[in-house]
Amino acid sequence: MIVIKTISEPWLVRLSWEELATLIFCLSMDFVEYLYPIFLTPLLGDLLDLLGIASSFILFGWLGLITMLEVIPGFDILPIFTITWLCWYVSKKRKEKISIEEQLEKWR
Repeated sequence: MIVIKTISEPWLVRLSWEELATLIFCLSMDFVEYLYPIFLTPLLGDLLDLLGIASSFILFGWLGLITMLEVIPGFDILPIFTITWLCWYVSKKRKEKISIEEQLEKWR
């Protein structure tokens, strides 16, 4: 009997192309707000926030509504888009795990 051991690497996270693309989008939205102070002005900052909120709702569904915090004054210093991506990613992985467990339960 041959026993095969696998090496667990918790620091290595494998992302799909969809997950990576949405992460890059969220990081870039947060980065633009930090990099260019002109986007913190009321008109341009609000337009950028509304664009980000709409696109987050399209990408993440109802979890995209977390980005509504961007409209509140003072919350621009938080990486809200990246936090939204993290919530979406954790939720997605939990759903996948539950789905796999349900499939395994059917086979028993």
